[in-house]
Amino acid sequence: MILTSFLALSGCKTDAQKLHVSAIYSEAKRVTKDVPGTNSIHTFTTRKIVTERLDPMIFMLSKNKETLKFRIQGNISSGGHTINQVRKIRFEKGEQKGNSIMLKYYVEMRKKSGKESADVQGYNYIKDETYKTPDNVKIIKIELYEDRINDQPTANPNLIAQQTFNFFARI
Repeated sequence: MILTSFLALSGCKTDAQKLHVSAIYSEAKRVTKDVPGTNSIHTFTTRKIVTERLDPMIFMLSKNKETLKFRIQGNISSGGHTINQVRKIRFEKGEQKGNSIMLKYYVEMRKKSGKESADVQGYNYIKDETYKTPDNVKIIKIELYEDRINDQPTANPNLIAQQTFNFFARI
């Protein structure tokens, strides 16, 4: 009770930079197909995705003089006898060259043994980020990588999305 009152009085948001992960569900669908030449009917089951799969992307939510707020979103596939889960999104500040800076984010995926539910096809993830921009930076380039932490340590992370925000004054 005291903590909630303190957060309410100070105006803090408790889940502002929290990673949100949701399952991508599918449903079974029975399909019948005529087999040509044998005059027989073959019945089989296919799966149709019910939940929308988010495209990997980075987009700006708001920008003011000191801060840039943006959203990182994407999806991972999971199913069968290996479960892929999003562990966290790791931030690494890149080098600053003149008036531009590069920010790198790594989606850390953990591979677990076990069996995924037949209805789960993967997971969507969303994370809102806030970055305090230095005064002299006018171009911010953000890259999003997929990093499988259980695989070989020599494996390079895959670049899945990148976005450049240009804040030069328009004439």
